Amino acid sequence: MDSSGGQSWNNDVGGALASALASGSLLVAVYGADDTLRYASAAFRQLFQLDSVDATMTFDDLIRRGASRNCGPRIDCGDVAAFIVETQTRRRHQPGQRCFATDTLDGRWYWMTETLLESGWIIVFGSEISPLKHSELALTKAHSEALYEARTDFLTGLPNRRHVLSYLDIVISTLPALQSAQTPLSIALADLDRFKSINDGFGHLAGDDVLRDFAHLARTTTRRSDVIGRVGGEEFLVVMPGTTPEEAKAVLERMRSAAEARVVPVTAGREVRYTLSVGITEVSLADSVDDAFGRADAALFRAKKLGRNRVSVDGVDDA
Repeated sequence: MDSSGGQSWNNDVGGALASALASGSLLVAVYGADDTLRYASAAFRQLFQLDSVDATMTFDDLIRRGASRNCGPRIDCGDVAAFIVETQTRRRHQPGQRCFATDTLDGRWYWMTETLLESGWIIVFGSEISPLKHSELALTKAHSEALYEARTDFLTGLPNRRHVLSYLDIVISTLPALQSAQTPLSIALADLDRFKSINDGFGHLAGDDVLRDFAHLARTTTRRSDVIGRVGGEEFLVVMPGTTPEEAKAVLERMRSAAEARVVPVTAGREVRYTLSVGITEVSLADSVDDAFGRADAALFRAKKLGRNRVSVDGVDDA
């Protein structure tokens, strides 16, 4: 092939590429060694709302301009200057290629390939992956929701029996470390008194309202370090790391007193009041989940036997 033929072939290829980039969706940008934007495809110019390429516009200028015009990449941190510094550290760290996904302020996602040449020039390609990314996000959301549902009691929104007992098992397994630091562990079983009479007298929907009310009360009266879960129909387990039985009793007495004062509106303009009984025990190194649970249950039974609406501590004579 003679030189004129080669030149013609190069022109044809160049023309075809220019035509494709003028009308296609591929993002293409070329930055010089001084980081000024030397070339941008039509899709790139559209993304950043550029009428044309200004040979004096740097990468920093482009990002700041996009942020001011609400276009270009989404900056999650909200700090444009910090975003530029962090990005520049990556994009000009060393010659080579890096790939990453980025989302834009108009809701689209792109897979970006950025190449830093030895000369200091940077070539950027980006192809839209919005459908793929949206599917991925939907799957991630579905997985998170399924995990939440597997761990959560659907009625009260509290951890379910499996979750709270698994948590107790984990905490018990760490007891050697906790007790070497002289950190106690207490658990409590709380049961709504005469709950069957609420269901029988007001209906099961009213009973559900009472359970939801108590769940809200429990969240507001326990501490951030406590974990409470529903382990039965109207029975709840409270795991209280770093808490002695005496400290646990103070917390649960607040809960009991608050429950006694609750008034729950139910159907037909009626109202329901409820109380609860609580049994507390301290967990030792020798305990299994069943051992600790059994002692708390026995303390709860004693509270019920002594008249209900009270807190009983395992091993303490509160007759």
